Amino acid sequence: MNVYIACGLTHVPRDIFPDYVGYIHEMASQLRATEGIDLVQYALVNSDPQLASKPEGDRAALCYAWDRRMVEEADLVVAEASFPSTGLGIELQIADAAGIPVVMLIGDLGINRVDRAHYENPDHSEHDLQIGKGIVSLMALGVPAIRKIVPYRVFAEAVVEVVKAVRLFAQK
Repeated sequence: MNVYIACGLTHVPRDIFPDYVGYIHEMASQLRATEGIDLVQYALVNSDPQLASKPEGDRAALCYAWDRRMVEEADLVVAEASFPSTGLGIELQIADAAGIPVVMLIGDLGINRVDRAHYENPDHSEHDLQIGKGIVSLMALGVPAIRKIVPYRVFAEAVVEVVKAVRLFAQK
């Protein structure tokens, strides 16, 4: 089984970025050591470093093409969705369109939850913005390809739980 780890990196707070990167690398390492997993790919190793050597004007198109290919070649996508990411949303859509199941990780890290928001429409009706639990948007949570959601509070817990979740798919 081939696994692609999709993760938002752009909006990870820089004070925890090194720990977050370490967590993604550890997750990949543990998944590679899991029986039934043949290949684990993710941007931090399989596209981002390579993009740095390409002309700046070509990087966006190459990033899209390479990451899209990794999603499409995967049998399972592990989506680390604890921080907002347009790219992760696109990858979820690609997985859904290709019928590739998704295991989504959602960390409540104490720094990534948005507050409630209230608004008024032109007809003067008042509403609360539907933000789910304040970490991942309802639209993203509604992607049909999501087969399992793994909530966590610390990175080590996430690694253990995602390996358990992925084993369910690797045993098919």
